[in-house]
Amino acid sequence: MVRERKDATVFTGTYKDHELIVRKMVWSNEVAKLAPDLNDYYCGYVELLSSDYYYDCLSEAESELKVFGGITYTSEHGDLPALPLDKKFVGFDTAHASQPHFTFDTVKQDCFSLIDQIIERNYDTLTGVLC
Repeated sequence: MVRERKDATVFTGTYKDHELIVRKMVWSNEVAKLAPDLNDYYCGYVELLSSDYYYDCLSEAESELKVFGGITYTSEHGDLPALPLDKKFVGFDTAHASQPHFTFDTVKQDCFSLIDQIIERNYDTLTGVLC
């Protein structure tokens, strides 16, 4: 069975100078008929600025940043056509078994939380500390 999605960016904006992007992943009608248990889901992405600690420490970002299901994307994993090529991002998806109900608003709030965590890590890091 081919799993075809029709993905769409539903929000782009900035929060505390970091870009955030929310995408809705929508299964095609044909797939939905064949596998009715598949649900549409969201992905959230937040920009890492060159001044952020995690900018050069993506593996630490994956293990330290807290969001339901964990960080499932970093720029280290390759480019996503929906994201600007000249920036680094970390992201998460809401396609996990036994997950709570995610709405656009909860995903957007999770993006805000990730940005707050990124900024907090910047303040916790001593100047010159390498990852």
